[in-house]
Amino acid sequence: MIQWDKQYELGIKTIDDQHKELIKITGRLSDLLTNAIDGDDIYDEMVTIIEAITDYTVYHFQFEEELFNKFDYQFKDAHIAEHNKLIEEIRSLDLRAVDEDQVVYGKKILKFLITWVFKHISGSDFLYKNLFLEKGIV
Repeated sequence: MIQWDKQYELGIKTIDDQHKELIKITGRLSDLLTNAIDGDDIYDEMVTIIEAITDYTVYHFQFEEELFNKFDYQFKDAHIAEHNKLIEEIRSLDLRAVDEDQVVYGKKILKFLITWVFKHISGSDFLYKNLFLEKGIV
């Protein structure tokens, strides 16, 4: 089970809530994989969750990037490049491979997502924290 931890909070409610939603959606994938019984066909559910993660990630990144532009965030180009790379990687997932060995491939996707999301929040996102707080983003 994947859970939010206070150590990842930026103190910016709108962004913290969006991060929590990303973790919640990723948790749905974790729960699906944990509860799958060998031989279960969970392909459709996995694809639905991966699509939800992709859609919400795009929404969240657009939200952040609008603020980067509004406040002329000095590291915006590097941060946006990270965003673009993740979206590209998610969209390039071979969903046929998911169907061949659903649980094994699903766990690889899950590990990738968990690692990326928590690393990104605790690293790159913390770099804009003070700027956004100074600008009154809550």
